[in-house]
Amino acid sequence: MVPTTNQQNEVQFSGVIGHLARGTEIVMVILTISMVSLVSYQVFERYVLHYTPPWSEELSVYLMIWFGMLGIAAGVRRGTHMSLHYFADKMPKSVQSVLEILKYVMILVYVSVLLWQGIVLVRLTIPQKSAAMDLSIGYVYLSLPVSATLIIIYVFEKLYNTFFSKQGAK
Repeated sequence: MVPTTNQQNEVQFSGVIGHLARGTEIVMVILTISMVSLVSYQVFERYVLHYTPPWSEELSVYLMIWFGMLGIAAGVRRGTHMSLHYFADKMPKSVQSVLEILKYVMILVYVSVLLWQGIVLVRLTIPQKSAAMDLSIGYVYLSLPVSATLIIIYVFEKLYNTFFSKQGAK
């Protein structure tokens, strides 16, 4: 089930949740540009000036963590998250619908635990400081509840669209 590119982009970023998804992807682009620039700067410093800033590697890792967590949420929104379709595609349409709803419910359960534990982890790590930048480690772990919240929003959107499209088809 792959929508056409033009139709997907028009539908993809409509409404409040669409703007949220667009904002998430813009942040991901900014993080990517920042990581590439930072690593390029680090390589230049190391091999040309024979000095490596201690904060550059740490910051690039933190940016990559945020990028990865936001990327998971964006993947759920676009429907490009990893899933197994082999057996489900061989089932009748009614069973496929139930499996799709079950998939989203399972994602919600898992991500709710991730949200809860992410908040616990942020609270525990706020007082801890990173070695090179003296930045609170809680800001790094904040990517967990932020990503989990986005995933929950996107999954509720998927469930709404699943139920809405079924009612419209009947």
